[in-house]
Parts: sequence; structure tokens; C-alpha cells
Amino acid sequence: MRFARKQRRGFTLIELLIVVAIIAILAMIAVPNFLEAQTRAKVSRCKSDMRSLAVAEEAYCVDWNSYTNHAEGADRGNLQGWCQLTTPVAYITNIPSDPFGEAQQGPWHLIPLYELGAGAVGIGSAGTPSSPEKGFPSNTWEMSGHGPDHWDDTMGVSNFPGHTYNWIESLYPWMKIPANDPAAVSEALGLLYDPTNGTVSAGNILRFGGMKPPGQLFEVLFANCLK
Repeated sequence: MRFARKQRRGFTLIELLIVVAIIAILAMIAVPNFLEAQTRAKVSRCKSDMRSLAVAEEAYCVDWNSYTNHAEGADRGNLQGWCQLTTPVAYITNIPSDPFGEAQQGPWHLIPLYELGAGAVGIGSAGTPSSPEKGFPSNTWEMSGHGPDHWDDTMGVSNFPGHTYNWIESLYPWMKIPANDPAAVSEALGLLYDPTNGTVSAGNILRFGGMKPPGQLFEVLFANCLK
């Protein structure tokens, strides 16, 4: 007795193209969302790192009646301020790296650490062994991460032709910048990372602490940054 064989039918070219198109559309939707989620996670990590560093700075100040010296970060080899938080007393076990510092511009940026500015209100920045001690003991500080665009917006006017003022951490609290000049306030706001302008947008992730210097500039910065 013979049984009729059932003929097997494969996929047609049109069906395969439809499946590939559907997969491509799903990938176009999923990949950007995944990348945005990664960026948001790194931003959260930056804020968490800075909270830990801020706690360490405050603990240091309780013991020494001063915040640490400025530390530009490992991009320029000046780590004195951060080292003061780890030795001889470990106010923090290790200095976290900036997750957005890996692809930084320039020949200096080899190890991506957060940058630190410290000084005394009305006097200026805290010195280092290579420069005179000015604003030390320090009573105010500022921390900076490069932000999702991987660009350090505080490298000075020579690296930012559109900038009028030097927002360099080692010069904080920026005595030479007119704190009540509307142009300076506007330029300072442009330094801040704002996710509403897009997950990957310009601006640094900043945090301020200690005494607030006088002037509208610092009112705006302290109000718009984590403190």
C-alpha cells in the first residue's frame, strides 16, 4: 500500500525579507534605548561617586579644619588633593574613576579621574607644592566629571574659543570671574550637563560644597548642581 508523501514547503524570499525587516526595525528601536540606558547609568554612577567624595571631603575638613588642595586629576598628573583623602587617613578607600573620561581629548588624558578645585572664599584657590599656597586652609570646593560627551568643558579659554572666562578647577573659586556679570552666569550654566537637551549632550557633571562664594554666579551654580 502506497502513502502519498506530503510535500514540504520552504520559506519564500518575500517571507525571509519580511522577517529580516521586522528584526531590523526592532533593533533600530532597542539599540538606542540600550545606549541611552547605559548613559543614564553612568550619570547615576558619577553622582554616586561624587556623593562619596563629598562625604570624604567633609570628614577631612572636620579633622583638619580645611578641605584638601585642588587636584586636577590624573589627566595632568596632579593628585595631591585626592591623595590627602586616602593617606595617611583613609577617608575613602580609593578614588573612583570618571566613567566618561576614557575617550578624553588632548595628550594628557591617560587615567580618567574626577577633577577637584578647592580654595578659600575671598582669597582664591588652594596651592600645591609647585605653586604658592594661597587659599589654604580652604573652605569651598568643586568637583567635575567630563559628562556623556567625553569633553572637559573646564579646560580654559585656549581650548574653548567661545569661552570668555577660565573655568579651570585649579583656579576655583574663580576670583577673576565677575560673579554678578550676566554673561558669566550664562556661560557657567553652559558648563552644566542637562539630560533634557539629550542623553548625550554637552556639559560637565559638577558638584559644589563648603562655603558658597558671594555673587549670582555661585547662587546659580550651587542651586543647579548637587550639593
